Amino acid sequence: MTAVGFVLLWLRAFALTLLVELPVAVPLLRASGRPDAPTWRRAALVLFANLASHPLLWFALSALPLPGPWTLVVSETWAVLAEAALYRLALDGVPLRRCVLASLAANAASLSIGLALRSLAHAV
Repeated sequence: MTAVGFVLLWLRAFALTLLVELPVAVPLLRASGRPDAPTWRRAALVLFANLASHPLLWFALSALPLPGPWTLVVSETWAVLAEAALYRLALDGVPLRRCVLASLAANAASLSIGLALRSLAHAV
């Protein structure tokens, strides 16, 4: 695959990630017992967190000399922890546990849908 093809493939994967993760993470990042950050701010934070984690995951972590399943484990662990840390730093009223839950749920959803679509594409 050419470098341009790899970047275009990343752009498609990134768009799919945002389509899946935004509606999962934004509602989960509500503050408990305190005023919430506005929805637009939580959505911008999820976008920013993915901009910070996804390119590194796609371009660097995927190139690690690890067996396939380990690359996936390391990459997804990176995404969950990095995004949860950014959520916690930016949202005062949201406990760390909820930040981790939001990140884990969003990443599990996007990984599941991504793998299912990849499976379907290979089946056709």
